[in-house]
Amino acid sequence: MSGLSIRSLRQLAIGSSQAVRPLAQVQATTMTLTMAARVASTATVQATRLPKPKNTTTTDSAQPPTSRPIIPYKRYRQPRPDLTKFPEGHGEQIWIFNHIVTNQIVYSHTPVLRNNRALKQLPFNGKKTKPAKLRKDYWKPMALIQFNEGEGVVGQSVFQKLREFRRLHELSWGYQKEDFYAMDRKELGEALNDQRSNAIADVAAVLSGAGQGNRIKLGGGAEPKLAEAVVFWANEQDRTIAEVWSKNVRHAAGLPAMTRQREEAVKEEAEA
Repeated sequence: MSGLSIRSLRQLAIGSSQAVRPLAQVQATTMTLTMAARVASTATVQATRLPKPKNTTTTDSAQPPTSRPIIPYKRYRQPRPDLTKFPEGHGEQIWIFNHIVTNQIVYSHTPVLRNNRALKQLPFNGKKTKPAKLRKDYWKPMALIQFNEGEGVVGQSVFQKLREFRRLHELSWGYQKEDFYAMDRKELGEALNDQRSNAIADVAAVLSGAGQGNRIKLGGGAEPKLAEAVVFWANEQDRTIAEVWSKNVRHAAGLPAMTRQREEAVKEEAEA
């Protein structure tokens, strides 16, 4: 037997028992100590905090909390045409301009084209299909739609529908789809730019009440009354492109001449 003392044997026995102690017991002991330390620190912090001030005001009856007044929900806002600052008679005339080479169409409420607004109406149908700026010697008035005095709202609605219909012609090809797919890029761009015939047909359709929300319909019912309109044509033969015209539309040959005062006023308005 070795010469180890009883004390040394006891120390070896204690060390071996601690080495084989289960790991779960050690983890549980560690977690217990950690939780105890956290509880002690929380109690110390709460003890050092200042007490909350007591409410010295006493009321006999409890007052309900203040709330905002109930306002009924309005989904649609009422139109405010006075905030638009349009000139008097805005919308009573719709000028239709035609490019003499490409047959592109631009709509305007004034007889003088504005470069920025007109360019926004022209789509990009391919390379070199949209000009960087307008050349006024290429754009000529094709027609003028005249409404009665005080019916500017009707003219603005018709103006909107004409632009929507032209966008449909540019995006929805219908029976021309197979022909357009067979073209190359240059031919397709030229075909999409040519909207002269479509514009005349659109004028006939919109003035007859076509289009959802068209305000040319003055009354409700199955057969509402349509606002009267006069279409002045630079070339009287253009009206024959449309198959049918409604009874509320009258035609006149030649565009009305502008007076000098009116021309100066329009130019000042365009420059402003």
